[in-house]
Amino acid sequence: MTTPDTTSATEATAATPVTPLTAVTAPPSRSALSITDLTVRYGGVTALNQVSLTVDPGELVGLIGPNGAGKTTLIDAVCGFTKATGQIRLGDRSLAGLSAGARARAGLGRSWQAADLYDDLTVRENLTVGAYTPNWRQTLKEVFWGRAHHDAEVADLLGITHLLDRPCDGLPSGQRKLVDVARALAGRPDILLLDEPAAGLNTDESRQLATRLRGVVDAGTGVLLVDHDMSLVLTVCDRIVVLDFGRVLAEGTPQQIQRNDDVVAAYLGTTAQPDTPEPDTPGLDTAQSDTASPEVNRD
Repeated sequence: MTTPDTTSATEATAATPVTPLTAVTAPPSRSALSITDLTVRYGGVTALNQVSLTVDPGELVGLIGPNGAGKTTLIDAVCGFTKATGQIRLGDRSLAGLSAGARARAGLGRSWQAADLYDDLTVRENLTVGAYTPNWRQTLKEVFWGRAHHDAEVADLLGITHLLDRPCDGLPSGQRKLVDVARALAGRPDILLLDEPAAGLNTDESRQLATRLRGVVDAGTGVLLVDHDMSLVLTVCDRIVVLDFGRVLAEGTPQQIQRNDDVVAAYLGTTAQPDTPEPDTPGLDTAQSDTASPEVNRD
């Protein structure tokens, strides 16, 4: 099981403020994501069982839970990569039956757990690919006015301007994650779904990511964030949804989730107090405590 990083959440607020870039992060109209009774089955295994949640414009919603709880499966189902039943709506539009490409054009963007980049292209070229939405209107605009480029603005927002002309092959894992997020953001989605963007980032990079994500959200884009970095999730999210065994276990503010006994038992873990040693037992510190991580494996 991946143990959540429970570094003090208050430390993650010490990051340089980022000015929201409206030209990049604010589409002409923003739509809410509404998921109702989403169910995914693989043969006899139910990966998601009637999951419902919403992500509003300008809201950052965290999705957490043990390994195998169904977090990535939910992103795959919403984006059209996994067959599912239930309702998925973006604003007034149902996404049922639409391909992954059509859902992206409708206003969904996502990053990938493995940060699958085009390694033979530069960072700038990867962002250009992310910004491209093939349709006849876009083609006509490019014929007459050329292709719009937002790579510099997106790179500035994610702090990767110095990487724009470097090939993606050979980038460290933390930088690859940031490029993956930037590529998803380059398409100016209404809703951005992020699958473990902090994986591979050090503490300072995670703090900077938290501030930059708030810049994206404050400009009006809705974000669904999946991550095991609890310092990041508890600091940056407006609401948190907890999955366990493919079901919604709890939903609430970060403060409510931290105090939820079911969530603590299933995922966050508890602080176990050791037995008091005998008075004449030397060398033992009775003030010590161990953090017990729940032995949960859904894989």
